[in-house]
Amino acid sequence: MIEELIQAGQYQEALTYLNNLDDEQVRYLRLVCLYGMQELKQAQREAMKAKALASETYYDVVAIYVSILKDLEEYEEAINMIVEELSMPYIPYQYETVFNTAYDELLLAKQEANQGMGIKNTSFSEEEIENILIKEDISEDLLYMAIEQLEAMNVRRMLPAIRQFIKNNDKPDFAKSLLVEIMIDQEIDEDMELVKNHVSYDVNPSFAPHVLGQEASYTISELLSQVLEDENPSLFQLCLQFLDFYLYQVYPQYIDEQDYRPIAGAIHYHLALLQYIDVEIEDIEFAYNCDKEDVYRILKVIQGIEY
Repeated sequence: MIEELIQAGQYQEALTYLNNLDDEQVRYLRLVCLYGMQELKQAQREAMKAKALASETYYDVVAIYVSILKDLEEYEEAINMIVEELSMPYIPYQYETVFNTAYDELLLAKQEANQGMGIKNTSFSEEEIENILIKEDISEDLLYMAIEQLEAMNVRRMLPAIRQFIKNNDKPDFAKSLLVEIMIDQEIDEDMELVKNHVSYDVNPSFAPHVLGQEASYTISELLSQVLEDENPSLFQLCLQFLDFYLYQVYPQYIDEQDYRPIAGAIHYHLALLQYIDVEIEDIEFAYNCDKEDVYRILKVIQGIEY
């Protein structure tokens, strides 16, 4: 009967039957009702006790407690609670998924709240940034927000997490390059392993070039300019933007100068097709003075990049 009232949204009536506070299921259902009625302060008070006393309903209580704190904009407390639970040696899989999702949502909500108050570049604590870098599954929005904040921080304190991130093949390649550039700017003199597409690279930021500071960036841009800037300025700008993205994706892979022309041609060809612009591969060969087989080879790499 109580469950039926709750499912019907009749929370106040359901509460009249939920008086036995020695029963942990009753305590949990009271939280459901109070949360449904948006009686958040009372729900918070009861959740503290319910969490302390729960056993079989523990994870359900924690989940709704976190929701209560989020609605109260008590983001720090909610985040700390999630971090504590996720650090436990065992947590049921279904709740681990819920808590991981909640963690991402809480960090985003905290970020938005801080921006609304005019707080910039200090939205995440060092511990939160470390968690973002280390977690297996994380929102890319959160990841790039954290990396942006790292630009204004002393990254030396974050090196253990950064090392772990850049050698994890499953982490976004673009983000790895951004982290290396931050370390270049802060003159981090340390040999590190960076893995992209299952290929391992040895990198020392103090000796590494910036992604767009390499000869390949300048020369390929010039090739695109010669062919497209006057003929199709909008496509030219798209190609330049994609070139930057491509270079960040493949960095620190060595780019042979013999590939400069095929890369320019492949980017032109790829984006022209996406824009429904009629172009033949033979036109690309002629415009960039390269072999179409080399263009197709680069094109295969480009088409394998997620963007």
